[in-house]
Amino acid sequence: MKISLNWVKQYIPNLEITSYDELWKEMVNIGLDIEGIESEAEKFKNFIVAEVSETAKHPNADKLTLCKVNSGNEILSVVCGAPNVAAGQKVCLAKIGAIIPNGGFEIKKNKIRGELSEGMICAEDELGLSADHSGIMVLKSDAKIGQAFADYIGSNDYSVEIGITPNRGDLFSHIGIAREIASIYNKKIVLPEIKINESKERSDEYAKITIDAKHYCKRFTGRVVKNVKIKESPDWLKKYLTAIGLRPINNIVDITNYVMMETGQPLHAFDYEKIRGKEIIVKTAKEGDKFTTLDSKERTLNSESLMVCDGEGYSAIAGIMGGENSEITESTKNVFIESAYFDSVCVRKNSKKLGLQTDASQRFERGVDIDKVPFASDRAAMLMQEIAGGEVLKGIIDVYPEKLEKLKVGIRASRAGKIIGIDFTDEQVIKLLEKIEIKHTGKEDEYLIFEIPEFRRNDLTREIDLTEEVARMYGYHNIENQYHFNLDVSTHADYGDKLIELKKQTKEHFIGRGFNEIITYSQQDEKKIINFSDSFVRVENPNSVEMNVMRVNLMYGMLSTIKNNVNNSGKGTPLKLFEIGKVFGHEGSKFTEENHLCFAICGKMDFRSFDAKEKNFDFFDIKGELEMFLSKLNLESLRIIYYNSNESEVNTTNLLLNDKVIGNIHIVSEELLKLFDIDDDVFLAEIKIDEILSLTGESIKFREISKFPPVKRDLALIVKRETKYSEIDEAIKSSGGAYLQEVSLFDIYSDEKLGKERKSMAFSLEFSSKEKTLTDDEVNRQIQKIIKTLEKKLEITLRN
Repeated sequence: MKISLNWVKQYIPNLEITSYDELWKEMVNIGLDIEGIESEAEKFKNFIVAEVSETAKHPNADKLTLCKVNSGNEILSVVCGAPNVAAGQKVCLAKIGAIIPNGGFEIKKNKIRGELSEGMICAEDELGLSADHSGIMVLKSDAKIGQAFADYIGSNDYSVEIGITPNRGDLFSHIGIAREIASIYNKKIVLPEIKINESKERSDEYAKITIDAKHYCKRFTGRVVKNVKIKESPDWLKKYLTAIGLRPINNIVDITNYVMMETGQPLHAFDYEKIRGKEIIVKTAKEGDKFTTLDSKERTLNSESLMVCDGEGYSAIAGIMGGENSEITESTKNVFIESAYFDSVCVRKNSKKLGLQTDASQRFERGVDIDKVPFASDRAAMLMQEIAGGEVLKGIIDVYPEKLEKLKVGIRASRAGKIIGIDFTDEQVIKLLEKIEIKHTGKEDEYLIFEIPEFRRNDLTREIDLTEEVARMYGYHNIENQYHFNLDVSTHADYGDKLIELKKQTKEHFIGRGFNEIITYSQQDEKKIINFSDSFVRVENPNSVEMNVMRVNLMYGMLSTIKNNVNNSGKGTPLKLFEIGKVFGHEGSKFTEENHLCFAICGKMDFRSFDAKEKNFDFFDIKGELEMFLSKLNLESLRIIYYNSNESEVNTTNLLLNDKVIGNIHIVSEELLKLFDIDDDVFLAEIKIDEILSLTGESIKFREISKFPPVKRDLALIVKRETKYSEIDEAIKSSGGAYLQEVSLFDIYSDEKLGKERKSMAFSLEFSSKEKTLTDDEVNRQIQKIIKTLEKKLEITLRN
């Protein structure tokens, strides 16, 4: 929502702003999300009032004019292409260094068709003041030469872009923003006074209103204004609209836009003579009917499309856009003003289905103030009388079938204090809430009862909602932190939540290992998810077609991130990424959530040394990272890794802890790499955090290191190609005796001599005792036992 600060100030009498920087700060402190601030004076920096003293034909171009321009302290040469430029005119001159508002280009000294130009004489559209580009903007003759152009046009305004959350429909208006700013200065807003000279003729004699779809339209009002003169809007109105990015069209349309931006209540002006049967009916459309909107596009309606109809057919899509068949034109004489309250869910669904979002639908979707529906209509009628010379017929046609009951919500001062961390009295809570027009009506037991204004009906429905308002009005910056979140590596804190602590340890570990954390969307594209699983949770109303299912793993998001990095940084760029997040599934009618950890490496190794050759990451690097992580959690003794001996044919390795599958290591297949458009090898591990959590101990126990030296032996074995590493590992450990402490695979080798059916695997075995130094005989006996077991169980022989 873009607002004009000068426009807002109209509703706050005697407002004195001593520091705009402080105002922006205070607006943020009460929860207004300021996304951008534009100073009108800054926009016209290096623009001045100047006088054209001489003109001459350009020698090399028929449509260009050479001008001598008096800037107040020097005469400048300017080449101008406007047909209306003439000597003696006061004009707006963009000096060298000026940035043209409509175009964003900088004015520089240059030659145009061989002639020097030291500035630019501006048209209104180039300045962003209107759409007029018929010629340069000619100023009044009494304009002072050399005066800053911003001062000449009174440009002392600020345009502020504010991000509005879906629950705050009241902030989609200048009056709503004024209410918030007034609370900062302990003031109350004052609404414009309605003064209308009504004629003797009555509006209800000219039109009839019927609401058929009462569940979608809660209130509909209409007024008739006769004998309007369609013309250009006055300067003050055009200035306010252009300040917030709206294009002035004509006085009637501009008035409806102005009142909508003022009050937050969308209006629609119909050409009264085009209302067939002089009757308005609010009802839903028939499935498949066609309707042409104001933008000259034909729309296909559905059975839930709420429509404003006349006696013969459709006239407007309720709450979204009017129809081409009833629009205001230059020949319009009589106007019917629509001001209504349409159901927010109905408007949102219709807007989504039609693919049509407008300023009006944006406001109806978030909820408008049903009590201010007649006010907005009267305000528009008053302005049409003042600006367009219209005759306002007596009375307003107001169809309000079922009046909404006032919403009342209770709050306990003690509860609010406990949540916010500040002790509040009842009087303080009442004072804070009444700053934003939330009226105190009484007390029931511990609860203070407040009447919720209609402009906050959809937002303030529970005690916690009022508590949030108390905190906002008190000022978030005034609430002191009782806790700090600095990482203290010198102490150990037990937060009582093992999962949070495990996530924290995991993040610290991987960041320490040089990984970067990523956060990806939980909603993903079904077309790609089916490559991982055919069982997933669908999203009923997705934000987009590419976010229509919940993720089944973290691999999808990881590969998407790697794709972006590889495509932007090039193949071979070292990438080490990790993510902790939830994945989703379903078991029958129940949905499931699991915490997962995913980490991946891609590209060239990030470790470099003068004596080490450059190499790419491989499977053993990701395996090593996994081993280090499990070792960090004291789970290394429980780790068993299974993988098939046909490494070239297998992309996935199962990970087991205590016979539980807790995850996988993936050598990402060529098919997946192609799907994600990644031109590099990717090695990835995904682990179930919840399973690891169940296996981690609450305390670390000390285990004495042997004082005696270990004895190491290497075994080179000839094995069948289909034999699994896990089978060999189990056979060695089962026959190695009590002194065998560690078994590790350090080489896999195959060649023609071994044949296609066999390969060589080399293992390192470490023996040690806590009581004595082992002798060669003792170790050799165990080695022989191991060899016999391997021969008997797996037909494995020693390699000569």
